[in-house]
Amino acid sequence: MRISITYIHHNCFVLETPGRTYLFDYPGDAHLPDGAADLVRLAVAGRDLAVFISHGHDDHMNDHLDQVTAAAASVRHVISDDVAELRPGAMPACGETLVVEPDARYSFGSMDVQTLMSNDLGVAYLVEDAGLRFYYGGDLAEWVWPATPLREAEFTRAFFNQAMERVRDFRPHVAFSNTDPRLANLAGGPTACRMAGARVFVPMHTFGDTASLAGFEAVARGAGAQVFLYARCGDRETFTL
Repeated sequence: MRISITYIHHNCFVLETPGRTYLFDYPGDAHLPDGAADLVRLAVAGRDLAVFISHGHDDHMNDHLDQVTAAAASVRHVISDDVAELRPGAMPACGETLVVEPDARYSFGSMDVQTLMSNDLGVAYLVEDAGLRFYYGGDLAEWVWPATPLREAEFTRAFFNQAMERVRDFRPHVAFSNTDPRLANLAGGPTACRMAGARVFVPMHTFGDTASLAGFEAVARGAGAQVFLYARCGDRETFTL
């Protein structure tokens, strides 16, 4: 199977397969680079589209999803329940919408969707669809900040490692996980790359600081994964699984 991945911004990507296009964590307008909305509209036009929103923070969720997905042939939304509770006005009006809870499993069209509880807000996703398996982490990450107390840091690492064990057991073809450059541990990105066992690893949550990804290829190579290294909005790469 050949797939293509396009970087939009931060945690937002478009994943294209022969049968479907997936859009992840399309952010609020203030977080979108110039031309990003038009790029997404073009990418989803005429396609069977699945939109995944991991949680309702503004850097992950746009108030006007319908505007950017209107040209799709069909659209299904999978949205964390915190959005429905805390930002009901942002819920899309078009297409079909599945609201999901943490640590649950759903059948939605041809997609088998499992959720993991995030240690920030919302959920992460394990999805199988037409032979493709992917992990999309949202803000599930190893959030160990410099001032984090030792006991809390140990709990965070254990929580994250347990989540990555579940991802590993899922055997994803593609894994999207945070590599936030503000943290010395890159929010657990290297750990996720090693443990997930995905053929393609997509680093994210850079707030546009894509230069921070320069050293990540060696980590991915050691894990046996191809890595999607991007520099600017619209960068696209094709992979054979």
